[in-house]
Amino acid sequence: MRIVVTILTFAIAMGLFASYGSDHTEAALRQLHRATKTQRNGEHLLSLSALRTLRDPDLRPFFHQFSQHPDWAVQVHAVLGIAELSDDKTIDPWLVQQIAPIAREHVIAQALDDGLFQQEQIEVLLNWPLLETAPRLLLIADLQLLSNTTNNAMLKKLANNTDLSVAMFAALLSGDEKSIENTTQGLRRATSSDRSRALQRTFQLIRQYNVKDASHWLLALLEKNTVTLTDQERYWTLFTLLAIDSESGLELWNRAFPIEPNRKDQVRFLLLLLESEISPTTEQIERLHIELDDPLLGIMVQAGNVNNEIPSVAVEDIQALIHLVERGHRASTEWAFRVAKEHLSDSLAETFYKSLSTIPESTNARRNDVAIRAFVRLINLSPDAAWEILRVAKDDSDQQQLLLLAMLQIANEEIVEEASKLRRIGLNKADIMTLLLIARGASPLQENDQEYLGIIAAGGGHLSPALETQAAWLYLKRLGLADKALAAVRSQ
Repeated sequence: MRIVVTILTFAIAMGLFASYGSDHTEAALRQLHRATKTQRNGEHLLSLSALRTLRDPDLRPFFHQFSQHPDWAVQVHAVLGIAELSDDKTIDPWLVQQIAPIAREHVIAQALDDGLFQQEQIEVLLNWPLLETAPRLLLIADLQLLSNTTNNAMLKKLANNTDLSVAMFAALLSGDEKSIENTTQGLRRATSSDRSRALQRTFQLIRQYNVKDASHWLLALLEKNTVTLTDQERYWTLFTLLAIDSESGLELWNRAFPIEPNRKDQVRFLLLLLESEISPTTEQIERLHIELDDPLLGIMVQAGNVNNEIPSVAVEDIQALIHLVERGHRASTEWAFRVAKEHLSDSLAETFYKSLSTIPESTNARRNDVAIRAFVRLINLSPDAAWEILRVAKDDSDQQQLLLLAMLQIANEEIVEEASKLRRIGLNKADIMTLLLIARGASPLQENDQEYLGIIAAGGGHLSPALETQAAWLYLKRLGLADKALAAVRSQ
């Protein structure tokens, strides 16, 4: 990427060649082995996730052989990796039945989130008598959404479960008033820790599955004190009510905090409105005692206009949303990215992502993470706009490195093609990441690039272990050693 290779860079490269030699097969095999060897810091899980990101069909045997790994978290990555590489992109119910119970719970939850289930696979698992209660509840809830039918028999049984985090949502999903009343009584008698855990899980599932019929139960919690709630639990009860029944929630929102709210309450209860797709009114702003020139709250109010109908969302509202993210307030940032994805038009979302993909001269780790996240979204939404940002990024700059890091999180041929257009000279970090992207493609690598890939796999590129694992697999595969690599890793 620099036109002239400096003597220092050349010397470093020569040193790496001398240090690692011309064959890095053993080092690459060791790196792959580390990806499946349990480590206390969880490094092996990040490496497995990186391999899944490649979406390489040749990795199917790799994931298959580790679906029975003694580490349940490795089993999760293995089964999800197999599903992601399957022809129909669906989970294999038989494999789900073979793994550890805790792995099964995580696999089912993640696969449902990622759309890796179809109705047929859900029904197969629901008919398996050994399926645990927590994943069974999730599958029933998803099936209810898909087929618009209620499995009353299963829900009644789950509502009588001793695990209140399962029982309460099952009762609400069934709509049976007696069952709801009995389970609520169980919450009243539970220890504070069990009650808090059950409530938080129930609230989460109500929002996730948009169970509007649960609004009466939530109202009873808030108005009739059917269960003794902490202030934090009351907040999340109101948050959930606003999510499924904004009209009822707004009536209670106005009474939910002191007449003179402190700074924390101002932020939290304004965010409640934003998360509930409500654009704050003048009355609500006055109720919170918000000054519109406040450096955080004022921007939140302005950004809240994006919750309006799309035709009425102005350019300055998008700019306020951008400024809000740049403020670095974590909860507001999460809301901003959600509203951009779920509510904004493609053109407005493109403006949002383009602006945040470019980092300022003075930046920090949180802002860099935002840039990566925005660029990933931009690639999926408007590739042409993304590639224009990539082309004007200064060679070897922090900006270019962040864009390349975002590209490494997506697997498609267009990304490989765009990476191949970038100039590479030397072994700078941006050069190394570009090579990793190019190596994913089908085109042959030049001899020196093959050697560089081996150096990266051996740790000579000073990248994260996750990217070194990708390099190790790609290097071995390029050498035609994929089968031998899988056999060697299996035998270690």
